[in-house]
Amino acid sequence: MPRHGRLLASIAAAGLLLAGCGSGPSQVGAAAIVGDNRIPVSDVQSWFGEVLAKEPGLREKWQQQGQLDDLGRKLASQLVLQELVAQAARDEGLTVTDQQVADLINQVGGPQTATEGGINTPEGLRDVVRTYLLETELGRKYVDRLAITFDYSRASTRGEAEEKAKRMAQGPAEAAALVQEDAKAGVLAVLDQKLRPSDDPKLAPLFGAQPGTVLAFEPETNSGQWLIARIKERRTDAPPTASSGGMGDQMLQSLGIGLLGITADRVGVRLSPRYGVWDRVNLVAVPSEGETAGFRLSAPAPAPAPAPVPAPAAG
Repeated sequence: MPRHGRLLASIAAAGLLLAGCGSGPSQVGAAAIVGDNRIPVSDVQSWFGEVLAKEPGLREKWQQQGQLDDLGRKLASQLVLQELVAQAARDEGLTVTDQQVADLINQVGGPQTATEGGINTPEGLRDVVRTYLLETELGRKYVDRLAITFDYSRASTRGEAEEKAKRMAQGPAEAAALVQEDAKAGVLAVLDQKLRPSDDPKLAPLFGAQPGTVLAFEPETNSGQWLIARIKERRTDAPPTASSGGMGDQMLQSLGIGLLGITADRVGVRLSPRYGVWDRVNLVAVPSEGETAGFRLSAPAPAPAPAPVPAPAAG
């Protein structure tokens, strides 16, 4: 594919990868809450209206195909993703200049060409492109430095993958026991597997998880081959590898999105039910829990230490 086409596809993907009670921002009237920041439903509705005004011929088609709800989810997802990227960029000291944004838009033919027939609008394109560039820079920052060690097993159904993920989340001993049992039964299961980002770009979600986190997902969608992995070690000071230099911007962007899993875990994402549920593996809104890419479980919190027994009074 020509570079012009690849850039258009990447920007379109950035647009597609696109929320209660308790303390913090109110969820009343919110499409989502990301950390302490509230994304109003009105922001999604405004973008929704701009898309339909820009693509009047598609409204009836989308309505007939039941895709209007899907459009709302995609827009809400993108706004959540933009907030996660902004927070990660602040944490990592990453910036993108207005000139870089303008240059990329010009490379793909300008705002009208880049948004024709899609969910992005000329008015909002700069924010989408900035998010894409920051995702790519986040991936570029860590592609040479990241290395993880994890235990893993395999499953052939979603239900089996969920059960194994819950067992692995009980702790390192239970995870190791599961892997050893599966290996003896002929299942592809390995302890202490090492991985670098350039080894397999489809495993990007694993790099956005802290030690103790368990993830279960299909590296190849609808393949019936589930990976269940428990992260044991995550290094950001690993020596560079020769193969990492060959990763293009699309792979770096994919890695960057995967790395946002740590930000999402740290700040929390709450999605309004009107847009479905938040998929913690692929970082996107989906219609229901059964349509998420898989499972992301954290290790149980350690039990609090018992209170000290007061010394008996002297008497």
